[in-house]
Amino acid sequence: MQIGLRVYKVQVYHNNKAQILAADKGPADILVFIRNCCANFSKKPLDDGASKVVRFEPSSDFKNSAHGLLKYGKYGYGSEVEDRKSGVVEHIRTVDQADTIPLYYRFWFAAGKSYGLIGLQSFGGSSCVDIVNRALVNTYEMMHPDWRLTMSKLMPNDAKLYGNKVVRSVQLVKKNSSQNIVDRALRPTDADTKMDVELSLKARGRGNFGKLKDLGNKIGDHLEIGDLAFSGAFASVKVGSSFKKIGVLGVSSTAGVIDLTDDVLLDANKHPSFGSVSKETSRHIADFAKILG
Repeated sequence: MQIGLRVYKVQVYHNNKAQILAADKGPADILVFIRNCCANFSKKPLDDGASKVVRFEPSSDFKNSAHGLLKYGKYGYGSEVEDRKSGVVEHIRTVDQADTIPLYYRFWFAAGKSYGLIGLQSFGGSSCVDIVNRALVNTYEMMHPDWRLTMSKLMPNDAKLYGNKVVRSVQLVKKNSSQNIVDRALRPTDADTKMDVELSLKARGRGNFGKLKDLGNKIGDHLEIGDLAFSGAFASVKVGSSFKKIGVLGVSSTAGVIDLTDDVLLDANKHPSFGSVSKETSRHIADFAKILG
């Protein structure tokens, strides 16, 4: 999964009771809170104090939403950036410089409901969910000591969401497989070649692999076919007129992550174009909102 999407349910609690979100500029006005955080975090980036930094780049907001890019990077070590063909060093990065990538975010809220939804994109396994989650929760707590903000990851395989959907195809994944496995298949010319092994399984006719909510238990903590152990599994389920590819078994905590790789357009830097990832994220958030009611 190169480009993933995690969707979180956001709620605020007072006296241990989830509050109805409002547009009154009070503690329950989460949209104003989120927009202010996005603006503040664009001026002063989030820094975990160890090696990760996140800078918000808000875009124009729509009604009941806020969206933009998260410039997520890592620092703390120096490196050389060289032309992969000539070997010429183009730039020397210092320990204080961060190598950043753009990750899309969208916050959606509706007055009169007790929840909002947040979609956070990941790229190649890189995600800044923990930093963003921590910053929002801590900032809210400082502003409203008697209130509490929570962000709960929505798991598509939950019965209330897509858990009862029938699975007809499963993809098993093994990251960075050892060379002896690769040798048996293609005998790569480069002795140091590393590959990700993917095995697709499709039920024929009216057959299926059961319901999405039960697939994780069927697979267990790992799955072996012959002497090859797979570390990740994805299932495709039909929702409306399209299919969603959803992580079932972890590779870097991909369980519950929606795969957008085949649904977005890439720009010249091989990152999702802003328009296409915005459209897909909005579509998935709308689907979750309809189910949650």
